[in-house]
Amino acid sequence: MFMLHGRLSAKPGRRDDLLRIMTEEGEPLPGNRLYVVAVDETDADGVWATEIWESEQAHAASLRLAHVQERIARALPLIDTDGIRQQRLDARAGVPD
Repeated sequence: MFMLHGRLSAKPGRRDDLLRIMTEEGEPLPGNRLYVVAVDETDADGVWATEIWESEQAHAASLRLAHVQERIARALPLIDTDGIRQQRLDARAGVPD
């Protein structure tokens, strides 16, 4: 398993716009087991994302999909890249089938 957990910082006042993009329904992503988007109500600009993938290669392959690249392109202008914090984790239990 390959797991990413991180915080994105939206540019001031743009969190809801970023959330709309991050939570859009779309085509299933091969190898993705879990994708959760959350907010901390005490942080007006923060967006948290947790992803679990079958492998690091499955995650990398998803980033090459046209619809994923298009979504990233729309989201990037809304993100304060200095506010990105990311952890790569090895999920050991509780992973959905």
